[in-house]
Amino acid sequence: MSSQPHPLGYESKTAHLPTGRQYRYVDIQPPQGVKAIETALLLHGFPDSAYGWRHQVKGWSSRGIRLIIPDTLGYTGTSQPTDPNEYTYKNHSDDYAALVRHIGLPEGEKVVLIAHDWGSGLAARFAQYYPNLVKGIVSFCIPFSILSQPARPPVPMEKIVAVMPHFGYQIFFSNPESTLPIDTKVEKFISILYASAKQIEEGQVPAFEKKGVIEEWLKDDSKSAHPALLTKEEFDTMVQQIKSGVGFSAMLNYYRNQEASYEHDKNLSTEQLQLDMPKLLVIPNADPCVPVQMFEHENQMKNLELARLDGLYGHWVQLEQPDVVERIVGDWVEKMSAKGWPR
Repeated sequence: MSSQPHPLGYESKTAHLPTGRQYRYVDIQPPQGVKAIETALLLHGFPDSAYGWRHQVKGWSSRGIRLIIPDTLGYTGTSQPTDPNEYTYKNHSDDYAALVRHIGLPEGEKVVLIAHDWGSGLAARFAQYYPNLVKGIVSFCIPFSILSQPARPPVPMEKIVAVMPHFGYQIFFSNPESTLPIDTKVEKFISILYASAKQIEEGQVPAFEKKGVIEEWLKDDSKSAHPALLTKEEFDTMVQQIKSGVGFSAMLNYYRNQEASYEHDKNLSTEQLQLDMPKLLVIPNADPCVPVQMFEHENQMKNLELARLDGLYGHWVQLEQPDVVERIVGDWVEKMSAKGWPR
């Protein structure tokens, strides 16, 4: 157990898992006098951390939701392997299964998954590999219809981007040569990724999703902007957390593990892929890397509710609309808990 408080402001705990990996996490119990109704596992995206849930934890906890919030593999406080093959969905799933057992989840009980960005992909695969541990999933910004499809052999990113140019930034991230320029300019990197949709619309910061935009932003020292989604304290905390670990040589491996993940995921059965448990999908209208057109097939999914956020809100919905996100997810979990989750 760590003696240092977690950036979230709660006790920082450490789990040494039987998978051989170590995870930093916080375990937030409902306040005294509030009956616990569910246990939720929260999974963040890139380049976020457990700290990214800071605006929602008090609200969800006050509703009776016990929150288990890890810094996922590759992030400061948790094991940070630099080998991309360590970052398969199966490895993550094995870790989360071990973590929920570590925190004492009673035999036969299940968790609710609340996830954003890469965390949504991890949550879906966890539910597919360990459906006996998952009762429901909340995803921010990532379509379930994509996550429930069979694994396919990896396709070069250039070919994917030719059809879906909003994934252009992933050409840069998937190239190992991107590690050094990002590690060298962490502050500038965070400033473009955490710009608000309004900043992008007003031209203060370019939309980062297209090929080559991030590289040019990092090179051009004449341009800068403080990301509107972060206070100075939040910005400094994020940067400090990244720099106190091994940095992007670990974190970027989420974009570099496709072949290793495929070798595991190709064995998932059609039944496992279905994700039939209750699901909530929160969709913003102005996410530069996941445009709304990508959600047009979601109505074909079973047991799925959609929550669309009207207005100029982008990828970081839990920062841009913190109270709305807390309410939407909290109401859904309370509703499902009251009526009873399907077994």
